Amino acid sequence: MSRTWRIGEVADRTGLTRRTLRHYDELGLLIPAGRSGGDYRLYDEDDLLRLLQIQNLKALGLSLPEIADALADPDLDASTTLRSHLVQLEESITAQRGLAARLQSLATNADRSWEDVLAAIAMTQALAHPDPIVRIRAALQPSATSTRDLVEALTGETDPAVREVLMWSLAQQSDAAGAALARLDDPDPELRCLFVRLLAKLRVSEAASALVALLDDPVPRVVSTAIQALGQLRDPSTVPPLVALLGTEPVPSPVLIETLSGFGEAALDALTAALASPAVGTRLAVVEIVGRVGGESPAALGIRCAELVEPLIDDPDPQVRLTALLALGEIGSAGRAGVKRALADPELARVARRLLLDLHAT
Repeated sequence: MSRTWRIGEVADRTGLTRRTLRHYDELGLLIPAGRSGGDYRLYDEDDLLRLLQIQNLKALGLSLPEIADALADPDLDASTTLRSHLVQLEESITAQRGLAARLQSLATNADRSWEDVLAAIAMTQALAHPDPIVRIRAALQPSATSTRDLVEALTGETDPAVREVLMWSLAQQSDAAGAALARLDDPDPELRCLFVRLLAKLRVSEAASALVALLDDPVPRVVSTAIQALGQLRDPSTVPPLVALLGTEPVPSPVLIETLSGFGEAALDALTAALASPAVGTRLAVVEIVGRVGGESPAALGIRCAELVEPLIDDPDPQVRLTALLALGEIGSAGRAGVKRALADPELARVARRLLLDLHAT
């Protein structure tokens, strides 16, 4: 029988997080060869080789969907695909080097010449060019234009690739944060999402309160983007309003759960209060988050998480009880006492016995 590795072992030895491995599984990119009796993912030698391929292709700049196509299509010419991405990468590097040189020149010269003005006019024309390639090249040289020009270009742009480059260019501007904050009430929800993402890229701490306000946006996509941005900022003061969204509709639970899990210990106080919520959906989400935090934390924090989850073994809702049991198994040795406690519940006993076997084996 070939050797297998549990998800925690793969995460520890590769430096990838469990969340990343779960995400690969959900996308169908890396489906583990099997499952343990406690429903833990088990990876075999072929899985590890596929994971190596995924990481190598990712390092070359391929997106996850492109990686999936490359690995799934036996007729795909991998060499041609990689050469194409290599050409794009080299062009990007060349453009960024040229941009850096131009910025350095302008930074050391306070007095712009008329040539600079003419270049700015040319840039404005290029950003409005009908050919998206021309617009992309223009956006890659933000030193010749202003933040206002880039924002206006972004507002009128419809090509996704050009929008992404304009976002990158805006992120290089010193006053980009103020421009983004001023446009969070744009009537176009897609633009609201773009400016939220820009603030997340800039890691602007003062944007936290403005992003929290967007949690009440009428468009679910905007709310989801704001949640992800707050997760990147990791401002502890934003945890309570995020927790308040748990179990509400139409907030996407996976995004919210993933974001709050990323706060780790900083989220536990607000989550503790939410465990007493009368809403089953809220309790389910909280238990899952605490289980994730405890499963990827030092022993002392794992103990605290186990103590929070264990009382939910007696929750009146059977789904909450089962989720609490699985969370205790995810926490590991610190959750063993709670798993044993579940043996007294006929509906949980079978799963509890499997989890105890897994915990004993670790």
